[in-house]
Amino acid sequence: MRKIALISLLYLITCTFSYAQVNIQTLYTKNNEVTKDLDKAYYVRLVSIPDQNTKDTLVEEFYLSNNALKLQGKVTNISGTKFKAKKYEMFENGNLKSEQMYSNSSEQIDTAFYYHQNGKIKSILYYPFAIDKKGKYKIEEPLYLVYADSIGKILLKDGNGFAVSDNSYSYEEGNYVNHKKQGDWKGHFNGKRYTFTETFIEGKLISGITTDSIGNKTPYDSITGWKEPTYPGGIRALMSFIGQNYNYPTQALRAGVHGVVEIEFVIDKSGEPRDFKLKRDIGYGAGEAGIRVAKKMKKWEPGRQRGIPVNVKYLLPIRLNSAR
Repeated sequence: MRKIALISLLYLITCTFSYAQVNIQTLYTKNNEVTKDLDKAYYVRLVSIPDQNTKDTLVEEFYLSNNALKLQGKVTNISGTKFKAKKYEMFENGNLKSEQMYSNSSEQIDTAFYYHQNGKIKSILYYPFAIDKKGKYKIEEPLYLVYADSIGKILLKDGNGFAVSDNSYSYEEGNYVNHKKQGDWKGHFNGKRYTFTETFIEGKLISGITTDSIGNKTPYDSITGWKEPTYPGGIRALMSFIGQNYNYPTQALRAGVHGVVEIEFVIDKSGEPRDFKLKRDIGYGAGEAGIRVAKKMKKWEPGRQRGIPVNVKYLLPIRLNSAR
């Protein structure tokens, strides 16, 4: 089955060159990790770079099990992650999973529709927005319009009632009053390794408790519950460290190259940076020098989700100018 699917996929990739000069193909696991191992791959992402006949960068994803469409939309970056206009997602059985709208700056706007795997509507949310004279979007908190269970019973209407929010990483359920979370909510995350209970008043988190698999409890609130990883001294200290310790390669200086190098890495639960990858390069050894200096960083304060330290991906841009 996998060989047949791969043959069909290669045919599909060949055909896509008829409407775009360049395609970028990337394989992903079920956990959305990049892989080069076909046996570990769950889907493939194809990013079509525009040529003289096309205006937009397009992204499509396909399930490898049956070549069915997984995702389709227009994007503003070549990695295929920043969307604009309509974005569609499909279940592996071919049914529509979601329909969302994005601004040109990749902010979710307007009405979004989500579906159960059997094809019935699951939820409808509205993302209010306004556009100023300069064309910038002002986005407000989304309004929960409808939630229905898999047999079609409406449990929430016009922002009042019971709703469930779930994805591959987390699950939560509770009540809304006038579009805002109210009362006790519960759920789990990280493969059900953690469960939590939370209390809301008019959409504001008052308190929460996360319990791990062996019963340890971590209390949190709206301030302590969620934190981005932080470098000692902050971003300015990090940029200063990079500037003082980056060794501009001799060949890059001779060639007069300049631009941005991007280093991706993971800040793990203990705050250690690891798994360094070169995401954007300008050649002449500049990217490799970026990885070398990134590996010398100090230990970070780890990110937290519902009070629990978590692994967080981080993208570090290093802007280089050979004329310095």
